[in-house]
Amino acid sequence: MPGADLTAAPAGEPEFPASSESSDDLSDEPNGRGLAEIPPGEGAGIAEPDEYAPERGISDRLKRWAAKLDRSDRPREIEGVVDRPDFQDPEEEPEFIPDRYGMPLDQPDGTRIPLFDGMPKREQAEQGGLGDCGIIATLGAVAASRPEALRSCVHETDEGNYQVRLHEAKYSRAKQCYEPTGNSITLTVTPELPVMDDEPGKPVFAPALANTAWAPVLEKAIAGADRSWTAERWDRAKQLWKAQGNSGDAPTGYVRLNQGSTPDERSELLTQLTGLPARTVQFPSGYDRQGRSADRQLGDEIAQRLSLDKPVLVGTRELAAGESSLPKGLFAGHVYEVTKIDAQGKLHLRNPWGIDHPAQMTVQELKRNVRTCYSTLE
Repeated sequence: MPGADLTAAPAGEPEFPASSESSDDLSDEPNGRGLAEIPPGEGAGIAEPDEYAPERGISDRLKRWAAKLDRSDRPREIEGVVDRPDFQDPEEEPEFIPDRYGMPLDQPDGTRIPLFDGMPKREQAEQGGLGDCGIIATLGAVAASRPEALRSCVHETDEGNYQVRLHEAKYSRAKQCYEPTGNSITLTVTPELPVMDDEPGKPVFAPALANTAWAPVLEKAIAGADRSWTAERWDRAKQLWKAQGNSGDAPTGYVRLNQGSTPDERSELLTQLTGLPARTVQFPSGYDRQGRSADRQLGDEIAQRLSLDKPVLVGTRELAAGESSLPKGLFAGHVYEVTKIDAQGKLHLRNPWGIDHPAQMTVQELKRNVRTCYSTLE
């Protein structure tokens, strides 16, 4: 986000967002709805973030400004502006590309859609015409589990902009999780959002549902994150972009969000939104000392985390050769929030589209159709 790093990660450690490994791991759900889901490295325990980040692009002015920041360990306030992040992905289908920035949050009677109507709810976070299901699923999960965190992190200013306050996050290799640094990032987000000429009163990306604007405003703030990265971060981003077989500059802004996310990105975003440690956890394997099978361990882990209001986010695998779809109404390469384990041991998943939620499934059915990890709060 403009002005400074969101992660304060040293060279070789991931910043916002974390990274993928190769172009073979990236794929999007058809119609721009799904988001590429990248499996972490193999092995038991906590999944480590990858070496590189899959995006780049920065204002030279902001880069120079960020280089002058105090890098001491004392807490500091970081400020920046998110105005009009890149939003037209040249690789997207033309019908999904917005025409311009507009003011869809302003209503015909001269008022503006309010940020909140009471506490935020997960149903108010819905994926629009952008391939950022991982971001939207994370926003919805935090709204459901820690609504006060979202309620306190964004408000409207007297000038008609929005102020978004996030927690700077850093990856700890020793603890294998993202932790807040104690620094805060205060962003001024302007109210313009991408629109189509024939529907100027409707955001193309995350909609303003139930007369609330917090979801599209936070989506825009996250899209502007890349304007704060350091030169080292951009070097890693360029290397990854080229390693994936791409040419030219890597995407920025909303276009970056349209390319895909990783479990580590969602873990980091959980910390930035809540100020609490978060991690990517590998599924258990084998029996534990209590004699529980891997399936039983996973079910118990998820149930315990949900009971403690800790979000659980999973991403589905890609289709295998000969497959035309995944079972249980799951979409390949897509991110879901696990919302419940019922009395029969069935898992309930929420699709960030707001529709087409999959059928309830057993732990075994979940494991057969998702990547072998989940993102959660510590």
